[in-house]
Amino acid sequence: MKGSARVSFLAWDSEFFGRRIARVLATRLDDASLAEILDEARDESIECLYLLVGAEDSAAVRAVETGGFRPVDVRVTRERFAPDDGSSALPGNIELCNAEDVPGLCRIARTSHRDSRFYQDPFFPDARCDDLYEAWIRNAWSGGAAGILVARSAGHAVGYVTCEIPEPGLGNLGLVAVHGDHGGKGYGGRMVEGALAWLADQGCTRIRVVTQARNIPASRLYESVGFSTIAVENSYHLWLDGGRPR
Repeated sequence: MKGSARVSFLAWDSEFFGRRIARVLATRLDDASLAEILDEARDESIECLYLLVGAEDSAAVRAVETGGFRPVDVRVTRERFAPDDGSSALPGNIELCNAEDVPGLCRIARTSHRDSRFYQDPFFPDARCDDLYEAWIRNAWSGGAAGILVARSAGHAVGYVTCEIPEPGLGNLGLVAVHGDHGGKGYGGRMVEGALAWLADQGCTRIRVVTQARNIPASRLYESVGFSTIAVENSYHLWLDGGRPR
C-alpha cells in the first residue's frame, strides 16, 4: 500500500480500534476500479475500509453499494464567510477552554455524538466509540485544535466547540456538543457565534462545518446563522473480514 494513490492506511484509527483500517482515496469508482482497490486492501490485510462518495455521483453510489459497502452516514459540508464587523468579543458565558474544563468536556463527549458514523457501524463497539470522542477532546486540548470554546453555566462548562484552522484563511468548526441537561437553552447558538468571531479574529475569512444529515437540530442551527451547503457525500464502511473480531 506504500505510495498507493487509491488507498491510505490509517495508523491512528487502526491502533485505536485494534483493527487494520484504511481510507479509499480514489475518486473514479466503478466495478473494475473497486475490484482493484479491494485486491490491494486484502494484500495489505486491511480489515475495514472507509469511503466517501459524492451523493450526486449515482454511478459510483451504485457501484459501491453493489460492491458490499455499508452506508453509515450522509455527510453535509456547509460554509459561510467569516463575520467582518471587526468585533472579536465573545457572547456572554462563552469563553476559551481551560485545563480544569477538560474532564467535564470528556464526560459530555462520551454521550453527545451518537449520530456519528462510528456508532452506526455495529462492528465498532459503542463503548469504544465513547472512548473515541473522549480521546478527540483530549487531543484537541493537547494541540489538535486551534482552540476550544466552552459555554458556562454557574461557572461550569456545559458545552464545547472545537475550532480548527486547516489552512490559512479557512476555519473549521469541529466537534460541537451541549450537555443534555442544558439543551434547548441557546448555548449551541452562542457557542457557534463565539466560534465565528474567534476564528475571524485568527485571520479566517471562510468558516466550514460538517454535520450528519440525520442531525436535524444541528442543520437548522447552522442554516440559521448563514451557512450554505457546498457538498453532500455518502459515507461507507466495508469490513473485508465480515466484521469478525480477531
